Amino acid sequence: MSVQLGSYLSKFERLIAHEHYARVEEAYRRVFAWEELDELPYTWGDLPPVADNDWPDPPYNDTFVDREKMLLGQLRGPYLHCQAGDYHPLAIRANYGTVILPSILGANYQLTETSLPWAHHLPDREAIRRLIDADVPDLRAGLGAACFDTAEYYLEALRLYPNLSRETRIYHPDLQGPFDVAHLLWGPDIFLALYDCPAMVHELLDLTVRTYIAWLTRWKELLGEGNELTAHWSLMMRGGAMLRDDTPVMLSRSQYLEFVKPYDQRVLDAFGGCIHYCGRGDQFIEDMSTSRNLFGLNISQPELNDMDKVWRVARQHRLVILGLPEAHLPPDTRWGATLVRSWADGTTDERR
Repeated sequence: MSVQLGSYLSKFERLIAHEHYARVEEAYRRVFAWEELDELPYTWGDLPPVADNDWPDPPYNDTFVDREKMLLGQLRGPYLHCQAGDYHPLAIRANYGTVILPSILGANYQLTETSLPWAHHLPDREAIRRLIDADVPDLRAGLGAACFDTAEYYLEALRLYPNLSRETRIYHPDLQGPFDVAHLLWGPDIFLALYDCPAMVHELLDLTVRTYIAWLTRWKELLGEGNELTAHWSLMMRGGAMLRDDTPVMLSRSQYLEFVKPYDQRVLDAFGGCIHYCGRGDQFIEDMSTSRNLFGLNISQPELNDMDKVWRVARQHRLVILGLPEAHLPPDTRWGATLVRSWADGTTDERR
């Protein structure tokens, strides 16, 4: 461990109060129990002034190849939010982007100058067929090993700091969702394949979900993470998996029911959890909300969605709306949501 890393970890160690993070966890437990709260859990989307801003913010590409820089980069947000006193858990991840599961299954990827890595889909349907025939790959293939090794590095680095070691939650990396991964592997031709060779799409989705469950099971064995109340991003959730359904917003309801929901359901049956999607999901939100072991929704662009419908199904099925900007919170709502607060807007009531 470098002198720089040790000095920053020591500084954070001195700041941590167990009572603060116990309060954070209890608030999320209560919101998932659909209790009425005086204050819904929130995090600041833009931070108010804090006493100490001295924490490294290394460029992403540097963190991709240097675990110490990745750890420092991951701890920056929790350090600042701890001072702000919001409901941000002390949560970090192995931050290798959306390409993790595609890389395990054989896709190449590239770093960019300004964003997380991009996946390169396989060249043609023959390559997809070979991938399917090869069955579940080595779980340390691609970036699989990097994720496991980075998690072990985090555990070892934090071991000498009892407060950090106790309070830090190393949450699962970005595994996307089964259809998102299939899209990254197949490329845009998958939308034609839904009509040309739907059986082959199902075969790829089956392989993807079996790999997903096997990899996440191995991850949880390594970290000792359960499936009851877990951290993800800047919040906590009921369940053990945060599925992503960004590609499915481009599908029809019937395609969602055939190609997305059954495979999401297998992950939810294994771990329980929540679903995130960007874009508009009005065509499938009612069907999604009936999924077994689904406990919450993270809709990153509520302005594109029929939020009256979202709130109706959320209340019907006791789903928590996660990370909701307060402008989209119905008046006098004191349950069923975690919020985002904006300091720049001068707002003082609950947000994410």
